[in-house]
Amino acid sequence: MSGKYVIKKERSKYRFDIVDENGEVVFKGAIGSTKDAVTRKIELMKSFGADLTNHLQAVEGRNNVYVIRGEEHSAREGEQGRVGDAIPLGFGTAQGTREEVLLTKDAILAACDGASVVDETGE
Repeated sequence: MSGKYVIKKERSKYRFDIVDENGEVVFKGAIGSTKDAVTRKIELMKSFGADLTNHLQAVEGRNNVYVIRGEEHSAREGEQGRVGDAIPLGFGTAQGTREEVLLTKDAILAACDGASVVDETGE
């Protein structure tokens, strides 16, 4: 059993969550101005297939705390999340040391594998 992509409307913007099979949000998708923009990001993530792992990387945030960031480029040696033209896909919900958040990458990948898309916008 896999997770699902849940499209939500937050005020006047849209975003998606990736929810695992237990109903826990493991990834918060990037905000889009339209539902179509968010749907395109979901389709992009789904199109990566097994290569999705290369689009998720641990990046350092405030106070030496790391999170998983998803981008529409392959993480390559030396880039380390500093690619100016990458399309942001969102962030993992776990925070901690680099090693701790890298462990959550598997949960995100498992939730995405064969995930369905659920529209909760009411539109």
